[in-house]
Amino acid sequence: ERILMKTYSVMILKADDSPAEIHHIKGTGGPEFKEIYPLINTDIIEIVNARWVQSDGQGVNVQLYCDEEGLMKGEPKINHRASHLRWHLFKREYGAQMPDPRVVGDVAVVFPPRISLDINWTPDFQGQPLVGPAGPAHVE
Repeated sequence: ERILMKTYSVMILKADDSPAEIHHIKGTGGPEFKEIYPLINTDIIEIVNARWVQSDGQGVNVQLYCDEEGLMKGEPKINHRASHLRWHLFKREYGAQMPDPRVVGDVAVVFPPRISLDINWTPDFQGQPLVGPAGPAHVE
């Protein structure tokens, strides 16, 4: 039986807010972990759900591949951009009573295979830390 490999657009968001990188990674049921490990500097991945929302309001549910041991590393750094993607999902699911949406470390944002990101595509929050200590910096 042939297993169908799909190509996933994967955006790497570093906790240091450096420019996002786009990769296209094959896999079945998600991009291959072994391709993602070096991109987010981990060898154990935890998958959490999030939501990508464009400035025009269009959105798509995504998965965040995070460093499962991120909180145990010395001085874990909050990833503001990835946390904002969690906040978008939680806002829809929980409203004001949401769990803490913060994510630490470098994160791979995995888009559904039907969405192919161009290598030069720039997210509209590029470089903006959207989630500060007081919560989101803007409200739709």
